[in-house]
Amino acid sequence: MGLPELLEFLGLFLLAGIKFAVAVGILVSPATNYTYIESVFMLIVGGFTGILFFYYFSNWVNKMISKLFKKKKEKKVFSKKVRRFIHIKNKYGLIGIALITPIIISIPVGSFIASRFFSKKKYTLLFMFAGVVFWAFLLPLIKLTY
Repeated sequence: MGLPELLEFLGLFLLAGIKFAVAVGILVSPATNYTYIESVFMLIVGGFTGILFFYYFSNWVNKMISKLFKKKKEKKVFSKKVRRFIHIKNKYGLIGIALITPIIISIPVGSFIASRFFSKKKYTLLFMFAGVVFWAFLLPLIKLTY
């Protein structure tokens, strides 16, 4: 494996950990020579890595925010973005978040929501991983048939 192939692999790996659906489009395109199994493997490994990184990074950020704003007890003002996160959490729950994370809201945002609202649940990461595996097998098949 030469340097160009290694850089391509690293770029697709990182893309799968951040913008999963975009990585599917590139991996299954005629421009790349990846097989279905290679694409699925790269999507799963990249997705798992992205979830782990962003979940634990978000968890740390949430703890820092709590420490910084611990003393203030003012009336909470919810921004449009916070309201959207809470709406997604209430409407879909953890399973819904896990399913829509890779394809709709991106792995960093989905991991942040899971870390913020479901960090005390035992199986949060397992559900997030299951969402990645589900879409890693399904999306390349859909893309290959069209």
